[in-house]
Amino acid sequence: MFPYAKLRTLNGLESSVYTYINQHQVEVEAMTIRELAEKAHVSTTTILRFANKMGYEGYSELRYALKRHRSALSETVPLSDQDLSAPLAEFFETVTTPEFSKLIDIAATRLERAPLVLLCGIGTGAALAEYGARFWSNTGTFSLALTDPDYPFPDQTAVLKDTVMVALSVSGESQPVIDMATRAQEAGVNVIAITDHADSTLSHLADLVITYYLPELTRGGLNLTTQVPIIYLLELIAHRLEQPHKRASN
Repeated sequence: MFPYAKLRTLNGLESSVYTYINQHQVEVEAMTIRELAEKAHVSTTTILRFANKMGYEGYSELRYALKRHRSALSETVPLSDQDLSAPLAEFFETVTTPEFSKLIDIAATRLERAPLVLLCGIGTGAALAEYGARFWSNTGTFSLALTDPDYPFPDQTAVLKDTVMVALSVSGESQPVIDMATRAQEAGVNVIAITDHADSTLSHLADLVITYYLPELTRGGLNLTTQVPIIYLLELIAHRLEQPHKRASN
């Protein structure tokens, strides 16, 4: 219910409001603005700014929109399907916007110039990094998966000149991924983050951030958030790498 173009205008504190609402929608529907401010660790003014940027006159209208949005989803889609299909529908609406397309073009341009691309991830992200590295290599962009957080970087930064790392983390708070990205930057590597959270540690340290804004799903302490957006983004970028004449220079 929050358009990608509007989410891109949020500052750090406003992103914190979005993140909290996204992860606690049912609870927020019953909260006063002061209660939400306390839970999200922001001021009530920040919440009002967030509501205004999302196109609502105030917090009451925003809260009503949340209830209406959830009610509409529950009426048309069974809960088990809603967890996956509704967020994905919003994601695919997002990736067709000019703003998102321009962001992918910028990423593809940086990757095309790189003599080596490193995709890093842990857990499920490791499998996705290996998939992406193979898929991008098929386009002629030499790519390798980096899934060992202790893998040493060369002392001579010239070895990694113009190298790009693509760091994959749903939360943007995976410490091994953050460590790899930090060490890569220290070696002169340009870091692109693909994450669900714009206001995360990984996002703040990256040179370029691609966020897809999808609610996280967990069961029994395990993350069951769909990885379809990351797979789609990896393949979308691969196809852009095959079409350099369609991109404006960064």
